[in-house]
Amino acid sequence: MKLHTIALAVALATAGLALSACTVSDLDAARVDCGTPGPHGVDCQVQRTGGSGSFEACWDLVIACQNGGEMTGSTCHGMAAGETAGSENMPVAGFSNQDTCDVPASGKVERLKITSR
Repeated sequence: MKLHTIALAVALATAGLALSACTVSDLDAARVDCGTPGPHGVDCQVQRTGGSGSFEACWDLVIACQNGGEMTGSTCHGMAAGETAGSENMPVAGFSNQDTCDVPASGKVERLKITSR
């Protein structure tokens, strides 16, 4: 094996080790639980489930209604580094398709996205 081939192999191995040392193992994660809809909207609790950095959690809340209709609202909540919990109110005015809903029956958080800052 020629000297420059050995040097290249050593350089590539060193670069591989350096890249593996940069792997993120403490990813930010959270869960969102929303309460019962009321005249003021819906209060949602954001709970950190992983990581310790600052992040933004964004989600959709789909509310199923007794008559089969659905209302959908979207919001985001910023979490500072080290914070473990927070809350966000989703006002009634922010929900689409309100005219198709007689009485809210249940809600489901969908499309939760966590973006580290």
